[in-house]
Amino acid sequence: MPYQTQEEAITSGQGVEYNGYAHSFGGMGIQFILFMGLDVGISLLMLRQSGLWQRLRAAPLSRTMLLGSRTVSASLTAGLILLVLFSFARVVFGVRILGSFAGFVGVCAAFSLMTATFGLLVAALGETVEATRGYSIMATLILVMLGGAWVPTFVFPAWLRKLTVVIPTRWAMDGLDGMTWRGLGFSSALPPIAVLLLFTLLFGVVAVLRFRWGTDGSNP
Repeated sequence: MPYQTQEEAITSGQGVEYNGYAHSFGGMGIQFILFMGLDVGISLLMLRQSGLWQRLRAAPLSRTMLLGSRTVSASLTAGLILLVLFSFARVVFGVRILGSFAGFVGVCAAFSLMTATFGLLVAALGETVEATRGYSIMATLILVMLGGAWVPTFVFPAWLRKLTVVIPTRWAMDGLDGMTWRGLGFSSALPPIAVLLLFTLLFGVVAVLRFRWGTDGSNP
């Protein structure tokens, strides 16, 4: 044969097969929520340019509290989107959580937090709304593509599968796939949750340290 083949287990249990609906809804959810996080970042940039954040600095509120409130609200919105999306998938397309329900909730919560801090990072590193929107959309699409949201990562070339382990969306997709159509247990959700929370911490720390409050990009 002009090519080599190998067997690789991608499901758990008897009679568990690939469910394209489950993967598609997971991928769409990740893409939509990342764009929501991007919109949060753009909104923060617009508020900074209007001078609102500079006026809020006069209140007895810390930088962490102000940005943290935005993180919590964005995380709750992201979690609600996933809830509605998978509820629709369950009712209309019969998508079921064949693995651990607790693991599924944990992956959704960790990804929601990561997306919120991703939005803060966009706002912290962005200079202008116009420029930031352009490169952030491109970066988001690359994250979605390499994370396996469009097509499953198990069809990627072997070298690309190894490369994408540094992409947070890859872990989110693996976690959602594992808890839905792959039927994996709670222990399989722990690595994706841990990695997503690590990215959450990284994005959050950089955002808090780099966020600029003044309309001119300064920190008055």
